[in-house]
Formats: sequence, C-alpha cells, structure tokens
Amino acid sequence: MVIHSSYSRRLQLIASIVALRHSSPLVAQSWRNYLGLRSRQSPQHRCNLVISRLQALVQRNNVLRSSIEANKPGKSTATVGVAFIASFSLFSSSKSKSSVNCEAQKESGDKIAQTDTVWSLNETIQHSDQLFDENHFQEAYDLLMKSSNPEAYEIKWRMARVLFNLSKSTPSPKKEQMIRESFQLATEALALNDNDFATHKWYSILLDAKSVLDGIKERVTQLENFEMHLKRALELNPADATSWHILGQLYYGLAALPWYQRKIMATMSATPPEGSYEVALECFEKAEHTNPNFYSMNHLMLGKTYQALKNTGKAKEFLTLAANVKVLNEDDKQAKEEAATLLKKL
Repeated sequence: MVIHSSYSRRLQLIASIVALRHSSPLVAQSWRNYLGLRSRQSPQHRCNLVISRLQALVQRNNVLRSSIEANKPGKSTATVGVAFIASFSLFSSSKSKSSVNCEAQKESGDKIAQTDTVWSLNETIQHSDQLFDENHFQEAYDLLMKSSNPEAYEIKWRMARVLFNLSKSTPSPKKEQMIRESFQLATEALALNDNDFATHKWYSILLDAKSVLDGIKERVTQLENFEMHLKRALELNPADATSWHILGQLYYGLAALPWYQRKIMATMSATPPEGSYEVALECFEKAEHTNPNFYSMNHLMLGKTYQALKNTGKAKEFLTLAANVKVLNEDDKQAKEEAATLLKKL
C-alpha cells in the first residue's frame, strides 16, 4: 500500500514507528491497542487503520512540537517524538507515567494532557469510539468526561453506552446505580435529537435494563416502547447490526416464554409484542450479514435459535464459533461459557 505523502512526512511516520519499537513494554502494549493491532477486522482493514492513525498522530505531534517550541524557548525537542508516543499509554494505565523519566518527556506528556482537554467534538467522538471498540471502557468514559461539549447528544449517548458496559462487570448496588445513570443520559440524548439512530438504540437498550431493575410488571409494560425505539433505530439506519441483534433477542425471548407467562403478560399489557423463532432468526441473520463476526453473542443466539428450530447442524456451527471466541469483554465470556455448555448437549 502506498502512502501518498511528502518524503518528510514519511520520515516522521518511520520515526514514530521506531519510537514505538523502543518504548517500554507497557507503552508498546498500549500502542498496539491504540493502533488496532488486536482488532478482529481483516488484515487489510487493520493495515488501513494503522496507517490512518499513525498519520493522525504525526499531525498531533507536529502541533505538540510547535507548542513546546513556543512555550519553552531553548528547550531541546529531540525527545518529543518518544514522549508523544509514551503519553498515549495514559489511556490504558496510570503506571506508565513512571516510564517517562526525562523532564522534557514529562513536560511533553503534560502538554498532551492539556491538548486532550480541548479536543473538538469530532476528535472526542473519534477517539472515544476507538477506545470503546477496543474494549477500553474506562478510558473511553474518562475521555468523554473531559469533553468540552458535555451537553451534546453525541456525548450523552456515548456516555450512556460506555457506562452501561462498565456496569456489566460491577457488583451491586453500584451496578444498579450505573444502569440508572446510563438510562438518564440516554433519555437526555434522545430528547436532544430523536432523529439519530444511536439515540433510539441506546434508549431502548437502557430502557429494558432499567425496567429489569423495576420489576416484571414494569418490564412487560415497557416492551412495546422497547420494540418501538429499536424499530425506529433501524428505520434511521437499517445497516446497524447491533439493533438487528437486539431486536432478535426480543423476539427470541418472547418465543421462548411458556404459555402461562404469556397469559400473565396479557394481563399486564393490552398489546404486548409477539415473537417467534423464525422472526428472531431473520433478525440475527440480518445482523450477521450486515457485519460478519461482529459479536460473539450473535453467534450464540444464532446457535440457540437454530437449536430451537431443530436444525442441529447449523446450531452446532454457530455455537462452535461462540465457544471458540477470544474473550475480550464480559459478553464474550458469557457467550463462550453458554455455547460450550450447549454444545455438550447436542
């Protein structure tokens, strides 16, 4: 792949890579995460990702260099490149501060921290999404908390999303508090913009999560709203695999209810949603077709749905995928364990 840039810019990219290679192991690990080297995407996608992120970082390095030269007359900038590399380990671990021993490096790291606090909305969104995709939920949360646009709906629904994911590994009662806070943020985001698919998607997800805390009657009562917001999200963005997956979860859950629970639901809601394994399968398949291998839980649910439809061959195929997933988060752990248990029964 050819990088269309000046000779000087290519040298800067090479210098950045060399600095990465000679960083401490902790810093190098943080950078592998940042550059997406552990991503599950295709090699071509990872290659493009690394190049684009290195180019973006070189641009920020140039800004940092100019800032240091302007504010520290006479100060050598020979170590700015290495300090710039090292500072990004702050996203992953506070321990990395000890690896920066040079005073010039420390000052450079401070400059970057100051730069982070004045990132534009688009920069904050880009970097928080990147951290979220790499399962660095706490770092994404910390970055969003520093946003200079805390009232923007784009920040609010992302805060709701990352806080909800953090709650999955948090014990009670803090877990419940985080879910309710996430729901409040999602509600505020939806009020600010109800024409964005993400606000509807995360409102529906967190409405259901909060309803679980409020009891069975509240959850049944809110199922219609849950379905309505998911469908609205898909109207606004039919290519969102996550929304298709969640809608499939709803229909699978309804299909799996025993008859007496359906009767109870009918007494709590005049028009409860209806679901079937066939409709659930369509949703899970649309999710997988839209974004193949995007989510271990989708493999699990495809396997469970095929099993419910008596298609043992297809059930085994997808349960095997889920059972062999590399665990990167709580959802992967759940999918792996449940799939392994189900495979033993096939």
